[in-house]
Amino acid sequence: MENEVLTATHDFCKKYIQPYEKEIDLDGKFIKEILKELSSHGFMALPFPKKYGGLEQSTILYSKTATIISQYSGTIASVLGAHCLAVFSVLFGGGEEQKEKYLPDLIKGRLIGSFALTEQNAGSDPASIETEAIRDGNFYILNGTKVFTTNAGLSDLYIVMAKTDKERGARGISTFIIDRNDKNFVIGRQEKKMAFPGLPNASLLLNSVRIPKERLLGREGTGFIIVKKVLDIGRVAAASAAVGLAKRALIESVRYSKQREQFGKPISSFEMIQSHIADMGTKVEAAELLTLKAAEAADQKRRDAAKIAAMAKYFTAQVAVDVSCLAVQIFGGYGFIQDYVVERLYREAKMYEIIEGTNEIQKLIIANALLKEME
Repeated sequence: MENEVLTATHDFCKKYIQPYEKEIDLDGKFIKEILKELSSHGFMALPFPKKYGGLEQSTILYSKTATIISQYSGTIASVLGAHCLAVFSVLFGGGEEQKEKYLPDLIKGRLIGSFALTEQNAGSDPASIETEAIRDGNFYILNGTKVFTTNAGLSDLYIVMAKTDKERGARGISTFIIDRNDKNFVIGRQEKKMAFPGLPNASLLLNSVRIPKERLLGREGTGFIIVKKVLDIGRVAAASAAVGLAKRALIESVRYSKQREQFGKPISSFEMIQSHIADMGTKVEAAELLTLKAAEAADQKRRDAAKIAAMAKYFTAQVAVDVSCLAVQIFGGYGFIQDYVVERLYREAKMYEIIEGTNEIQKLIIANALLKEME
Protein backbone atom coordinates (compact mmCIF):
# COMPACT_ATOMS: atom_id res chain seq x y z
CA MET A 1 0.00 0.00 0.00
CA GLU A 2 2.69 2.50 1.03
CA ASN A 3 4.83 2.04 -2.07
CA GLU A 4 1.78 2.39 -4.28
CA VAL A 5 0.78 5.66 -2.59
CA LEU A 6 4.29 7.10 -2.83
CA THR A 7 4.59 6.15 -6.50
CA ALA A 8 1.17 7.67 -7.13
CA THR A 9 2.27 10.86 -5.35
CA HIS A 10 5.30 11.24 -7.61
CA ASP A 11 3.16 10.52 -10.67
CA PHE A 12 0.57 13.07 -9.55
CA CYS A 13 3.19 15.76 -9.00
CA LYS A 14 4.84 15.12 -12.36
CA LYS A 15 1.49 15.47 -14.13
CA TYR A 16 -0.28 18.25 -12.22
CA ILE A 17 2.48 20.29 -10.53
CA GLN A 18 5.82 19.99 -12.31
CA PRO A 19 4.69 21.52 -15.66
CA TYR A 20 3.30 24.59 -13.88
CA GLU A 21 5.81 24.94 -11.05
CA LYS A 22 6.88 28.52 -11.81
CA GLU A 23 3.34 29.79 -12.32
CA ILE A 24 2.20 28.18 -9.07
CA ASP A 25 5.03 29.54 -6.96
CA LEU A 26 5.22 33.02 -8.50
CA ASP A 27 1.57 33.85 -9.14
CA GLY A 28 -0.48 31.24 -7.28
CA LYS A 29 -1.97 30.03 -10.55
CA PHE A 30 -3.68 26.64 -10.73
CA ILE A 31 -3.84 26.24 -6.92
CA LYS A 32 -7.61 25.71 -6.90
CA GLU A 33 -7.41 23.29 -9.78
CA ILE A 34 -4.61 21.31 -8.14
CA LEU A 35 -6.51 21.18 -4.83
CA LYS A 36 -9.46 19.64 -6.68
CA GLU A 37 -7.18 17.04 -8.18
CA LEU A 38 -5.51 16.37 -4.82
CA SER A 39 -8.90 15.75 -3.25
CA SER A 40 -10.19 13.60 -6.09
CA HIS A 41 -7.05 11.44 -5.88
CA GLY A 42 -7.48 11.04 -2.12
CA PHE A 43 -4.41 12.92 -0.91
CA MET A 44 -6.44 15.19 1.38
CA ALA A 45 -8.03 12.17 3.03
CA LEU A 46 -4.88 10.23 3.94
CA PRO A 47 -4.52 10.80 7.72
CA PHE A 48 -8.18 11.14 8.63
CA PRO A 49 -10.70 8.55 9.93
CA LYS A 50 -12.74 6.46 7.51
CA LYS A 51 -15.83 7.35 9.53
CA TYR A 52 -15.75 10.86 8.03
CA GLY A 53 -14.55 9.95 4.56
CA GLY A 54 -10.82 9.64 5.22
CA LEU A 55 -8.42 6.85 4.33
CA GLU A 56 -7.13 6.38 7.91
CA GLN A 57 -3.50 5.98 6.90
CA SER A 58 -0.53 6.49 9.19
CA THR A 59 1.14 9.78 10.04
CA ILE A 60 4.27 8.21 8.56
CA LEU A 61 2.62 7.89 5.16
CA TYR A 62 1.16 11.40 5.49
CA SER A 63 4.68 12.68 6.22
CA LYS A 64 6.23 10.89 3.25
CA THR A 65 3.64 12.23 0.81
CA ALA A 66 4.09 15.76 2.19
CA THR A 67 7.83 15.45 1.58
CA ILE A 68 7.28 14.42 -2.03
CA ILE A 69 4.79 17.23 -2.73
CA SER A 70 7.20 19.76 -1.22
CA GLN A 71 9.95 18.59 -3.58
CA TYR A 72 7.80 19.77 -6.47
CA SER A 73 6.14 22.83 -4.91
CA GLY A 74 6.51 24.35 -1.48
CA THR A 75 3.46 26.47 -2.22
CA ILE A 76 1.16 23.50 -2.77
CA ALA A 77 2.64 21.73 0.26
CA SER A 78 1.93 24.81 2.38
CA VAL A 79 -1.63 25.19 1.13
CA LEU A 80 -2.33 21.53 1.84
CA GLY A 81 -0.62 21.71 5.23
CA ALA A 82 -2.64 24.75 6.33
CA HIS A 83 -5.85 23.08 5.20
CA CYS A 84 -4.99 19.96 7.22
CA LEU A 85 -4.44 22.10 10.35
CA ALA A 86 -8.06 23.20 10.05
CA VAL A 87 -9.23 19.61 9.56
CA PHE A 88 -7.25 18.38 12.56
CA SER A 89 -8.74 21.22 14.63
CA VAL A 90 -12.26 19.95 14.00
CA LEU A 91 -11.15 16.34 14.49
CA PHE A 92 -9.37 16.99 17.80
CA GLY A 93 -11.70 19.63 19.23
CA GLY A 94 -15.15 19.24 17.75
CA GLY A 95 -18.16 17.43 19.13
CA GLU A 96 -19.62 14.54 17.17
CA GLU A 97 -22.27 16.68 15.49
CA GLN A 98 -19.62 19.17 14.39
CA LYS A 99 -17.38 16.41 13.06
CA GLU A 100 -20.23 14.90 11.06
CA LYS A 101 -21.19 18.31 9.70
CA TYR A 102 -17.76 19.63 8.66
CA LEU A 103 -15.24 16.81 8.32
CA PRO A 104 -16.62 15.02 5.25
CA ASP A 105 -16.56 18.22 3.17
CA LEU A 106 -13.12 19.24 4.47
CA ILE A 107 -11.63 15.79 3.94
CA LYS A 108 -13.04 15.56 0.42
CA GLY A 109 -11.84 19.07 -0.42
CA ARG A 110 -15.32 20.44 -0.99
CA LEU A 111 -14.39 22.98 1.68
CA ILE A 112 -10.92 24.45 2.15
CA GLY A 113 -9.79 25.51 5.62
CA SER A 114 -7.43 27.90 7.40
CA PHE A 115 -5.99 27.90 10.91
CA ALA A 116 -5.94 31.39 12.45
CA LEU A 117 -3.98 31.76 15.67
CA THR A 118 -1.24 34.36 15.14
CA GLU A 119 -1.81 38.04 15.93
CA GLN A 120 0.40 41.11 15.77
CA ASN A 121 1.32 40.78 19.46
CA ALA A 122 0.82 37.04 19.85
CA GLY A 123 2.88 34.63 17.81
CA SER A 124 5.20 32.50 19.89
CA ASP A 125 3.00 33.24 22.92
CA PRO A 126 -0.54 32.17 21.94
CA ALA A 127 -1.80 32.87 25.47
CA SER A 128 -1.44 36.58 24.65
CA ILE A 129 -4.02 36.66 21.86
CA GLU A 130 -6.37 39.64 22.05
CA THR A 131 -9.17 38.53 19.75
CA GLU A 132 -12.25 38.30 21.94
CA ALA A 133 -15.47 36.27 21.76
CA ILE A 134 -18.38 37.45 23.91
CA ARG A 135 -21.40 35.21 24.51
CA ASP A 136 -24.72 36.83 23.54
CA GLY A 137 -27.55 34.37 24.12
CA ASN A 138 -27.29 31.68 21.47
CA PHE A 139 -24.53 33.55 19.65
CA TYR A 140 -20.94 34.69 20.06
CA ILE A 141 -19.65 38.07 18.89
CA LEU A 142 -16.00 38.08 17.81
CA ASN A 143 -13.72 41.10 17.56
CA GLY A 144 -10.04 41.11 16.68
CA THR A 145 -7.42 40.73 13.97
CA LYS A 146 -5.41 37.70 12.90
CA VAL A 147 -2.24 37.99 10.84
CA PHE A 148 -0.21 35.75 8.51
CA THR A 149 -3.16 33.43 7.91
CA THR A 150 -2.24 30.90 5.22
CA ASN A 151 -4.98 30.19 2.65
CA ALA A 152 -6.74 33.46 3.60
CA GLY A 153 -9.01 34.34 0.71
CA LEU A 154 -8.81 30.81 -0.64
CA SER A 155 -10.49 29.10 2.31
CA ASP A 156 -14.19 28.59 2.97
CA LEU A 157 -13.80 27.96 6.72
CA TYR A 158 -11.47 29.59 9.24
CA ILE A 159 -10.57 28.04 12.58
CA VAL A 160 -10.17 31.10 14.81
CA MET A 161 -8.81 31.24 18.36
CA ALA A 162 -10.37 33.87 20.62
CA LYS A 163 -10.52 34.69 24.33
CA THR A 164 -13.82 33.89 26.01
CA ASP A 165 -12.34 34.70 29.43
CA LYS A 166 -9.51 37.25 29.45
CA GLU A 167 -8.75 36.65 33.11
CA ARG A 168 -7.77 33.00 32.63
CA GLY A 169 -4.92 33.45 30.14
CA ALA A 170 -4.37 30.32 28.05
CA ARG A 171 -7.29 28.60 29.79
CA GLY A 172 -9.57 31.36 28.55
CA ILE A 173 -8.95 30.56 24.87
CA SER A 174 -11.74 28.99 22.82
CA THR A 175 -11.91 27.84 19.20
CA PHE A 176 -14.51 28.95 16.66
CA ILE A 177 -15.47 28.18 13.08
CA ILE A 178 -15.88 31.27 10.92
CA ASP A 179 -17.49 31.09 7.48
CA ARG A 180 -15.99 33.28 4.77
CA ASN A 181 -19.47 34.72 4.14
CA ASP A 182 -20.11 35.77 7.74
CA LYS A 183 -21.12 39.41 8.02
CA ASN A 184 -18.34 41.78 9.16
CA PHE A 185 -15.65 39.18 8.44
CA VAL A 186 -13.06 40.69 6.08
CA ILE A 187 -9.96 39.26 4.43
CA GLY A 188 -7.11 41.80 4.43
CA ARG A 189 -4.66 42.40 1.60
CA GLN A 190 -2.39 39.58 0.55
CA GLU A 191 1.05 39.92 2.15
CA LYS A 192 4.11 40.53 -0.04
CA LYS A 193 6.67 38.07 1.24
CA MET A 194 10.38 37.36 0.80
CA ALA A 195 9.39 34.00 -0.67
CA PHE A 196 6.21 32.10 -1.60
CA PRO A 197 4.67 35.05 -3.50
CA GLY A 198 1.91 32.80 -4.84
CA LEU A 199 0.94 31.41 -1.43
CA PRO A 200 -2.27 33.02 -0.10
CA ASN A 201 -1.44 34.75 3.17
CA ALA A 202 -3.34 37.66 4.69
CA SER A 203 -4.86 39.19 7.80
CA LEU A 204 -8.37 38.38 9.01
CA LEU A 205 -10.45 41.29 10.32
CA LEU A 206 -13.29 40.46 12.70
CA ASN A 207 -15.48 43.45 13.50
CA SER A 208 -18.42 42.22 15.61
CA VAL A 209 -18.74 38.96 13.69
CA ARG A 210 -21.85 37.26 15.05
CA ILE A 211 -21.94 33.46 14.85
CA PRO A 212 -24.22 30.80 16.37
CA LYS A 213 -22.97 29.01 19.48
CA GLU A 214 -22.92 25.76 17.52
CA ARG A 215 -19.74 27.04 15.87
CA LEU A 216 -17.80 26.93 19.13
CA LEU A 217 -15.52 23.89 18.74
CA GLY A 218 -15.94 21.67 21.77
CA ARG A 219 -16.28 23.65 25.01
CA GLU A 220 -15.23 27.09 26.14
CA GLY A 221 -11.68 27.23 27.45
CA THR A 222 -10.38 24.20 25.51
CA GLY A 223 -8.84 26.21 22.68
CA PHE A 224 -5.27 26.06 23.95
CA ILE A 225 -5.49 22.27 24.29
CA ILE A 226 -6.68 22.07 20.68
CA VAL A 227 -3.84 24.38 19.57
CA LYS A 228 -1.19 22.21 21.21
CA LYS A 229 -2.53 19.00 19.65
CA VAL A 230 -2.84 20.58 16.21
CA LEU A 231 0.62 22.18 16.30
CA ASP A 232 2.23 18.90 17.33
CA ILE A 233 1.00 17.23 14.15
CA GLY A 234 1.55 20.45 12.20
CA ARG A 235 5.23 20.37 13.16
CA VAL A 236 5.57 16.91 11.68
CA ALA A 237 4.03 18.21 8.45
CA ALA A 238 6.28 21.29 8.45
CA ALA A 239 9.33 19.11 9.05
CA SER A 240 8.28 16.87 6.17
CA ALA A 241 8.00 19.86 3.84
CA ALA A 242 11.41 21.16 4.95
CA VAL A 243 12.89 17.77 4.12
CA GLY A 244 11.26 17.92 0.70
CA LEU A 245 12.84 21.31 0.01
CA ALA A 246 16.26 20.08 1.12
CA LYS A 247 15.94 16.97 -1.06
CA ARG A 248 15.10 19.09 -4.08
CA ALA A 249 18.13 21.31 -3.41
CA LEU A 250 20.34 18.22 -3.22
CA ILE A 251 18.90 16.71 -6.42
CA GLU A 252 19.38 19.96 -8.34
CA SER A 253 22.92 20.33 -7.03
CA VAL A 254 24.00 16.82 -8.01
CA ARG A 255 22.48 17.22 -11.47
CA TYR A 256 24.12 20.61 -12.02
CA SER A 257 27.52 19.51 -10.73
CA LYS A 258 27.60 16.71 -13.30
CA GLN A 259 26.72 19.08 -16.16
CA ARG A 260 28.76 22.16 -15.26
CA GLU A 261 32.35 22.03 -16.48
CA GLN A 262 35.35 24.02 -15.29
CA PHE A 263 39.00 23.45 -16.25
CA GLY A 264 37.83 20.86 -18.75
CA LYS A 265 35.92 18.56 -16.43
CA PRO A 266 32.62 18.48 -14.51
CA ILE A 267 32.73 20.25 -11.17
CA SER A 268 31.40 17.06 -9.54
CA SER A 269 34.95 15.75 -9.82
CA PHE A 270 36.29 18.50 -7.55
CA GLU A 271 36.80 17.47 -3.94
CA MET A 272 35.32 20.68 -2.53
CA ILE A 273 32.07 20.16 -4.45
CA GLN A 274 32.04 16.53 -3.34
CA SER A 275 32.47 17.74 0.25
CA HIS A 276 29.44 20.01 -0.09
CA ILE A 277 27.35 17.21 -1.60
CA ALA A 278 28.42 14.81 1.17
CA ASP A 279 27.35 17.34 3.81
CA MET A 280 24.03 17.94 2.07
CA GLY A 281 23.23 14.26 1.62
CA THR A 282 24.07 13.40 5.21
CA LYS A 283 21.96 16.23 6.62
CA VAL A 284 19.00 15.35 4.40
CA GLU A 285 19.16 11.71 5.45
CA ALA A 286 19.35 12.60 9.14
CA ALA A 287 16.51 15.12 8.83
CA GLU A 288 14.24 12.62 7.09
CA LEU A 289 14.92 9.90 9.67
CA LEU A 290 14.14 12.24 12.57
CA THR A 291 10.95 13.37 10.86
CA LEU A 292 9.82 9.79 10.36
CA LYS A 293 10.58 9.10 14.02
CA ALA A 294 8.32 12.03 14.95
CA ALA A 295 5.58 10.67 12.70
CA GLU A 296 5.95 7.21 14.25
CA ALA A 297 5.74 8.72 17.75
CA ALA A 298 2.51 10.47 16.74
CA ASP A 299 1.06 7.22 15.41
CA GLN A 300 1.98 5.40 18.62
CA LYS A 301 0.68 8.29 20.77
CA ARG A 302 3.92 8.26 22.71
CA ARG A 303 4.27 10.58 25.68
CA ASP A 304 7.33 12.18 24.12
CA ALA A 305 5.67 12.74 20.72
CA ALA A 306 5.51 16.52 21.20
CA LYS A 307 9.22 16.67 22.07
CA ILE A 308 10.25 14.63 19.04
CA ALA A 309 7.98 16.71 16.76
CA ALA A 310 9.69 19.86 18.06
CA MET A 311 13.11 18.26 17.48
CA ALA A 312 12.15 17.34 13.93
CA LYS A 313 10.77 20.79 13.18
CA TYR A 314 13.86 22.51 14.64
CA PHE A 315 16.42 20.27 12.96
CA THR A 316 14.82 20.02 9.52
CA ALA A 317 14.37 23.79 9.32
CA GLN A 318 18.08 24.24 9.94
CA VAL A 319 18.88 21.55 7.39
CA ALA A 320 16.67 23.22 4.76
CA VAL A 321 18.52 26.51 5.26
CA ASP A 322 21.98 24.90 5.28
CA VAL A 323 21.41 22.62 2.31
CA SER A 324 19.77 25.28 0.14
CA CYS A 325 22.66 27.63 0.98
CA LEU A 326 25.19 25.04 -0.17
CA ALA A 327 23.12 24.48 -3.32
CA VAL A 328 23.45 28.17 -4.20
CA GLN A 329 27.19 27.91 -3.54
CA ILE A 330 27.52 24.96 -5.91
CA PHE A 331 25.61 26.83 -8.61
CA GLY A 332 27.84 29.87 -8.11
CA GLY A 333 26.59 32.98 -9.92
CA TYR A 334 23.73 31.01 -11.44
CA GLY A 335 22.48 30.24 -7.94
CA PHE A 336 21.67 33.95 -7.66
CA ILE A 337 19.61 33.94 -10.85
CA GLN A 338 15.86 33.46 -10.64
CA ASP A 339 15.87 31.16 -13.67
CA TYR A 340 17.42 28.52 -11.41
CA VAL A 341 15.25 26.84 -8.80
CA VAL A 342 17.90 26.86 -6.06
CA GLU A 343 17.56 30.65 -5.80
CA ARG A 344 13.91 30.18 -4.87
CA LEU A 345 14.63 27.28 -2.53
CA TYR A 346 17.17 29.38 -0.62
CA ARG A 347 14.58 32.09 0.03
CA GLU A 348 11.83 29.61 0.86
CA ALA A 349 13.93 27.67 3.36
CA LYS A 350 13.92 30.52 5.87
CA MET A 351 10.17 30.17 6.34
CA TYR A 352 10.60 26.79 8.01
CA GLU A 353 12.60 28.39 10.83
CA ILE A 354 9.57 30.58 11.59
CA ILE A 355 6.28 28.77 10.96
CA GLU A 356 4.59 26.41 13.44
CA GLY A 357 6.63 28.04 16.20
CA THR A 358 10.06 29.57 15.62
CA ASN A 359 13.19 27.51 16.08
CA GLU A 360 13.77 29.33 19.36
CA ILE A 361 10.38 28.14 20.62
CA GLN A 362 11.16 24.59 19.50
CA LYS A 363 14.34 24.63 21.56
CA LEU A 364 12.37 25.75 24.61
CA ILE A 365 9.91 22.89 24.12
CA ILE A 366 12.75 20.41 23.70
CA ALA A 367 14.71 21.67 26.68
CA ASN A 368 11.68 21.72 29.00
CA ALA A 369 10.81 18.16 27.99
CA LEU A 370 14.36 16.91 28.56
CA LEU A 371 14.61 18.65 31.93
CA LYS A 372 11.41 16.95 33.07
CA GLU A 373 12.44 13.55 31.71
CA MET A 374 15.80 13.61 33.46
CA GLU A 375 14.72 14.82 36.91
